[in-house]
Amino acid sequence: MTNSLPPTCNSELLRAISNMVGVLKEGRLIDINPAGVSMLGADTPDAVLGHELAEFIHADYADLIALGIDAFAEEETGVPLKLRPINAMPIDVLMLVRELTQIPDDQGVPSYMVECRDISNYIRASEDARRREQRLANVLGTVRDAIITIDQKGNVQSINAAGERMFGYPKNQVLGQNVKMLMPSHYADHHDHHLHAYVTQGNALSLENSRELEGQHANGAVFPIELTVTEMKEGNQRLFTGVIRDITERKKAQDKIKHMAHHDALTQLPNRNLYIERVERAIVRAERSGKPLAILFVDLDKFKPINDELGHEAGDAVLKAVAERMLTCVRLSDTVARFGGDEFVAILENLDHADSAAVVAQKVISRLLEPIPVADGKLASVGASIGISIFPEDGKTLDELAHAADQAMYAVKESGRNNFKFYREVKSKSA
Repeated sequence: MTNSLPPTCNSELLRAISNMVGVLKEGRLIDINPAGVSMLGADTPDAVLGHELAEFIHADYADLIALGIDAFAEEETGVPLKLRPINAMPIDVLMLVRELTQIPDDQGVPSYMVECRDISNYIRASEDARRREQRLANVLGTVRDAIITIDQKGNVQSINAAGERMFGYPKNQVLGQNVKMLMPSHYADHHDHHLHAYVTQGNALSLENSRELEGQHANGAVFPIELTVTEMKEGNQRLFTGVIRDITERKKAQDKIKHMAHHDALTQLPNRNLYIERVERAIVRAERSGKPLAILFVDLDKFKPINDELGHEAGDAVLKAVAERMLTCVRLSDTVARFGGDEFVAILENLDHADSAAVVAQKVISRLLEPIPVADGKLASVGASIGISIFPEDGKTLDELAHAADQAMYAVKESGRNNFKFYREVKSKSA
């Protein structure tokens, strides 16, 4: 039943190759090499010769086989399908079909040479790679950090879903564009220069170490980011992958902690720590400008009875009202701080003359004399004893100015309260 391979084919060569090679006529196998016999799960050629090739094709490809073998011959790169060997598991193959135009046939029936290459390992590797890519895509899809890869020209090669969400652009609007589109102008203007210098000259560019920068959303909003960049090579191409984290919430938390460390929790005024910083800076500015600087120590009169008679909630309401009213008596450039308890302080900078501080002190006294609403429709009243020190005549350091203002404030309390005094008045009387 075995026919010899056509004379145009080299029989010895076909027996040596590992791919299945067979000859079809009218859809039936009329010859096959040893590798083909093995691939179809047969022990001898006689087990498959004379059978239609369609018998060994998996049922999933029945519609494809129904087109006829000549349709396969039109596909020069081959057709992937599954063989169904005898008593064995299906095999993924790439089938190539060529018409054997040199084989004579009295009836004009064409013959075809069929080659099947086992691609099972390739398919498994591809499926493994696809599964790995899918797992990676799933991971990248769930991470909150943006991951963006650019080439050495700064053009975006890839962006993950988090990057799309973070910057507000769909992927198709970012790919191929310069990454500068995701930066505010003050960073974008320098980006290409730094990248070019690194790529061409090896100039310092912070890679792998995280840096805090700013990103820009599609709507124009600028937000803080933390960026870590790593470099990799793909053939001759150098790529840079940036992992970008939106640190807006972190910055808010840091700002809140910083605010709490420098502000009074009840009134939100600067506390003693921030007061010290501001006085020290104010002294430096006053030395440069030559204009007076005034420190006002304000101690509330009759505050303790409010706490004792109306309760601490009423006392807190009074302290908040005092803070608000004092702020209305000074300029935006001045500072009102709370030391704690019923002690407040004001820093007045850039005064035309020292006596201008008296105008502010009188405003504070007048405003604080106004009744303050507290709980249950009740009203509370307080006064203020204010001591004033002037830089540089009463002191040139923070401690000297604070001591002078404190002495002046106690002199007010001793002389009847609800008034103000300059330290120079106290100093002249003691002299």
